[in-house]
Amino acid sequence: MSEVKDYCFCSNWDGDGEIYNRDGEVVWRFRTTGLKRRPAEPGLFRSPVFTVSNAGGQELLTISRERMLPLARFRMVENGLPVCTIRQRSILFTKYALEFDNGSRWNLHLPMFTVFIKGVSETGAEVLVRVRSRRQWYVRIGAGFDSLPMMAALAFIIRKKEQCT
Repeated sequence: MSEVKDYCFCSNWDGDGEIYNRDGEVVWRFRTTGLKRRPAEPGLFRSPVFTVSNAGGQELLTISRERMLPLARFRMVENGLPVCTIRQRSILFTKYALEFDNGSRWNLHLPMFTVFIKGVSETGAEVLVRVRSRRQWYVRIGAGFDSLPMMAALAFIIRKKEQCT
């Protein structure tokens, strides 16, 4: 990676947290919702499970479950338009595929017994993640690839992995 950007993802036990840039400024906030099924809602899995907002609290995008079995599929929506599909690729929550609507595709590998996570795009770009603890992760990604949908997908997948362990 020639020019990289570093981020720190911090989360509490409920799945709410912030994404900080290298200068320690909050760039985005994320919130895990829909962990408890609400009986008044139509459908079994239709509520958003993850929301991302800017530092001021304005909601920017949501991630909702589209399918649960055999492997989960999630849809990311920004301003009412779909921007990414997140596909679980293994039953052990160790492989995910990100398919952005702009044509970009990424594969993420989250090995079970390590703190290092690696993502690779079809163009060869990489994202490296080091899980410091269940509540803090460090991300290094190439400049230009650190868009809101990409960072939201990373936060969602890492948080999902941490919820399953």
